[in-house]
Amino acid sequence: MKQTWKFVKEKDQFFEKAFGRDHYWHYHPEVIEGAESYMVKVVVPEGDGHNFHKHPEMHEILYILKGRAEQWIEDEMQLLEVGDSVYIDADVAHATFNAGEGELEFLAVLSPTEGWEAGTLDVSQEEPYSSYR
Repeated sequence: MKQTWKFVKEKDQFFEKAFGRDHYWHYHPEVIEGAESYMVKVVVPEGDGHNFHKHPEMHEILYILKGRAEQWIEDEMQLLEVGDSVYIDADVAHATFNAGEGELEFLAVLSPTEGWEAGTLDVSQEEPYSSYR
């Protein structure tokens, strides 16, 4: 049985700016080889968000650290507060918008890592997602 572990200190996180959001990757393909899941802290500025998209071959768990999220899963919307979370299966359309004052921060855990290559598909311009907000 494979046994892998890696400590990641705040200063060692893999940082990227994507679509106006700051991503602080704790576990990412470039950080830990052979991992079976990835984790990123996402910081979304006030009034911004991550529009409707899918991860065709990865499921995702979101956990709210700071602020308030307008969380969409397909046609259902809920407001998530600090300590709330959501599980999203692979290939399910979802969107996360900052619904509060100040920054929204959340953790996203994605797996399985084999699904990374399939990427993230933007579906925000497709119906019915383009008419939800």
